Amino acid sequence: MRLPSIRFLIGLGTVIVVLVVGVVLYTTLGKQQDDNTPAATPDTTLTCLGGSEKSELMGDADVKKLLKDKYHLTINFQSLGSYDQVQLSTDELNSRKVDCLWPSSASAQAVFEAQHKGGAVRAENVLQSPEVIYAGPKGTDALMAKQLVQKRGEQYYIVDMKKLLLEYIAGKKTWESIGAVGLNGPITVSSTDPARSNSGFTLAQLELNILATDDVFSAPNLDQAKKALPKMRELYDAQGLQARSSDSGFQQWLTQGAELKAPLYAGYENQLIQQVVAAGANSAQILNNVRVLYPEPTIYSDHPILALNANASRFIDAMKDSEIQTLAWKKYGFRSATQVGLNDIAVFKDIKLADQIRTTAPPAADVTLALLDCMKDAKKCQ
Repeated sequence: MRLPSIRFLIGLGTVIVVLVVGVVLYTTLGKQQDDNTPAATPDTTLTCLGGSEKSELMGDADVKKLLKDKYHLTINFQSLGSYDQVQLSTDELNSRKVDCLWPSSASAQAVFEAQHKGGAVRAENVLQSPEVIYAGPKGTDALMAKQLVQKRGEQYYIVDMKKLLLEYIAGKKTWESIGAVGLNGPITVSSTDPARSNSGFTLAQLELNILATDDVFSAPNLDQAKKALPKMRELYDAQGLQARSSDSGFQQWLTQGAELKAPLYAGYENQLIQQVVAAGANSAQILNNVRVLYPEPTIYSDHPILALNANASRFIDAMKDSEIQTLAWKKYGFRSATQVGLNDIAVFKDIKLADQIRTTAPPAADVTLALLDCMKDAKKCQ
């Protein structure tokens, strides 16, 4: 039997060595790759308390699917007034197993941070909507005749909110006295209950800015605010019984006759958009009966998410998703707070929306709390 040649043995040995080295390298690199590969994002359910105006958005099937498929999140959204949620104690938040708060105001966030040392793990504004005054054609025409409202192009603006508040509302003028055909009773601006609902409270903040300062574009300090609180209570009492939530309040205003129920009604801009989109081809009656009046200036209602733990921080990132932001604007009228250029008003060609809006800042936390106390208890307005 012929033995293998030396050259053959050397070649065979070389092949074996290469194979062994290859296996070792493959195993080592594979292990390193496994060590560096992040673990799959776990499916997580979060409990979040938020303003009622976001209930439809958070119940949207497409939004829920995006949150689930892209971010592995299921949100247990529970409606609660902005200032009610941010004033819950830490023990109450823990007992209810709350992961995040989603108020409808930067002021509410400031109150939370003032009362909860350390604040949230993370907080970012993801949506926004300006405070507007809804009116009907008769009331709008009457206010235009008194030069309180101007029409520029297709949009309407309240150009002298201070005069409206002091001379017409506090002065107890009636709609009949200014020639409003078919409208009766005292001139007031109705809203949800500012002691419980942010859309009503944002109106109160705007009124306070106007009444307490000489410059409507500046927020009052605490001393200035205290001098104006009795007048604020007077305006509050003139409104009578008010709805407790933004969502139901606006719906009630529409279904009960719009301006025939209340000639002026304060709410979020997005509320009308949401109703028109939902009505689709049947939106003509809404559009014929409602005018959007933009106070100059107005206050933007921010919608910051306050993440109380690391998992809830993922919800902030998810709500900044471009697909979700687009749905929030096109279906529910929330302007994006994260993506410049997304809020194209041409999307809603039948709704006369303002592209650029003049705004003022809401008061600081100490003034906000003083105003809130006044709305809740007349004795604290002195």
